[in-house]
Amino acid sequence: MKNRVTRRRFLIGASAGAAATVLGSSVFNLDSVFASSFTRRNLGGMAASDPVLVSYRKAIKAMKLLPTANPLSWDYQAAIHGTLLSGSHTAWNTCEHGTPYFWSWHRMYLYWFERIIRKMSGDSTWALPYWDYISASQRSLPVPFRDPSSELYLANRGPGWNAGTSSYPASHVDPTAGYAYTDYFSGQSQLESNPHNNIHIDMGGLMGSPGTAAADPVFYVHHSNIDRLWNLWLAQGGGRADPLGTATWRNKSYTFFDENGNPVVMKTCDILRAAEQLNYTYESEPAQVKEYCLVRIPFPIYYLIPIILIHWPGPPVELNEGEISVEINIKEFQQRLVAVTESREEFLTLDLEGVQAARAPGVVWEVYLGLPPNAAANHESPFFVGTMSLFSAGIKEHSHGDFKPAKFSFRANRAIQAALKSRAEKLRLTFVPSGPLMEGKPVRPKVESPVRIGAVNISVAREKREEAGKGEGEIQEPKIDPKIEPKRPK
Repeated sequence: MKNRVTRRRFLIGASAGAAATVLGSSVFNLDSVFASSFTRRNLGGMAASDPVLVSYRKAIKAMKLLPTANPLSWDYQAAIHGTLLSGSHTAWNTCEHGTPYFWSWHRMYLYWFERIIRKMSGDSTWALPYWDYISASQRSLPVPFRDPSSELYLANRGPGWNAGTSSYPASHVDPTAGYAYTDYFSGQSQLESNPHNNIHIDMGGLMGSPGTAAADPVFYVHHSNIDRLWNLWLAQGGGRADPLGTATWRNKSYTFFDENGNPVVMKTCDILRAAEQLNYTYESEPAQVKEYCLVRIPFPIYYLIPIILIHWPGPPVELNEGEISVEINIKEFQQRLVAVTESREEFLTLDLEGVQAARAPGVVWEVYLGLPPNAAANHESPFFVGTMSLFSAGIKEHSHGDFKPAKFSFRANRAIQAALKSRAEKLRLTFVPSGPLMEGKPVRPKVESPVRIGAVNISVAREKREEAGKGEGEIQEPKIDPKIEPKRPK
């Protein structure tokens, strides 16, 4: 059922008048404010003849006819995310990965892309569908994207995807680790790693690199699902919230282009409530959580506090072809480890820092902690802690001059608890290279570039709750919040 905002005139009181000063530079579009909302539908089972995909194809065809320098062209829109094309244009190569702005930047990017598709297709009702590869029935590339005669098709994908013989392993599309965290930055980071990075790496081709990924039409339905996971993470409650107490996060702004090719500036506070501010919802999702930037009242926030318990003293771990294992001595820490695994306030994490590669490795590593020497690696075992893959962060060739190694953190209570039952004095940390399933069977991919892990730690972590919003001199936002058009740059 579509939501509708009734056209009405409303009065804003004294406190809201101050809010109008903050928002006064925004341009209001009443046609947008009072329009029925758009529903982003599940791509699963959608036929090629579905109006959503017909319009998507029509828009892509029209956009590819435009010159690269036109902001509405397919090349330009893809280049906003990342490009290997020569030259420099406004907003090119501005995507955020491995930063606090991963979710927010991509939400803005999809929003303006969606509006451009409506314009270029002539379909004013169009909404971007989402690919729910977390569902066991949707782990192969959707059939409409495999048709060579379709604009949704791209030859430059990894082996088996266009033939329908490749699919994602369950362990590569598992959001459980991200959902488990209450603090925003940990939850976002975990979900960026799995499933986001794994989806790109396993598919390969243009999707395998941030500099080319957005040139594949499947990129956008993938990121529609990642945006949906933001809503689903918040909807779990339990203290989960966006980091509104962080001024740099809520005020971060970027430049994009509207459907007429005009530059627009959007900031995080414009996108907190997708249904109200951006006018879209996802099919079958729970009620969206409503958050507001302009509040004076305090609100709870959570953040993670890790304290290193065990530092593995060995040299950097080098990952290449084949399984790699190192042993972590835990003899002196067994009592402390037992106490933490039984605690309700603390938990153990395996932390990998200084993770880097010269080029994209093209591999997803399954990570096991405490796996017995003769035991087979199986993601359903208690020793499996998660996956690790490098998509953007940690890859030197993607750094654009500001390279930073990647870091990964895995909850390790279950694995360490299982190892302690056998009174183990050492924990084997094992990395198993993996890739997509081929005809339902695992195939070990070629490692295109070795990976170096600079530090391995086992930490004791807890999520701390604090009250935010005190003393910032901010004001209460009006109860009736119109959907605003972000301000345009001067």
